[in-house]
Amino acid sequence: MVTEIGKELRKLRIDKDERLLDMAEKVERSPAFLSAVETGRKAPPDGFGEMIVKAYRLTGEAAERLLSAFDKSRDNFRIYALNPFARDTAGLLARKFDTLSDDQLKEIQTILKRGEK
Repeated sequence: MVTEIGKELRKLRIDKDERLLDMAEKVERSPAFLSAVETGRKAPPDGFGEMIVKAYRLTGEAAERLLSAFDKSRDNFRIYALNPFARDTAGLLARKFDTLSDDQLKEIQTILKRGEK
């Protein structure tokens, strides 16, 4: 079964008229690895979405759509907080995450997306 990220990767290849092998060479991964990520047999490693965005020079909505698909295919996230306040905030979010309502999560998303524009 093809995952969300698999659909986005395939769409990207079709749009660029590339094969799986072409994409694998461009991102320095094996075709078997890319196939496993597309079908959900392997989780994409940290930074892999950003690697695809950079390799294909994606911007704006195309980059956002691809990174969002990567996020949906991951079970966990690693956060590197450089200062104590950021670490404390990330820890608090991690501890409370499963108790937040959909409305609260939407509010957090709204706050975070404000900085993107």
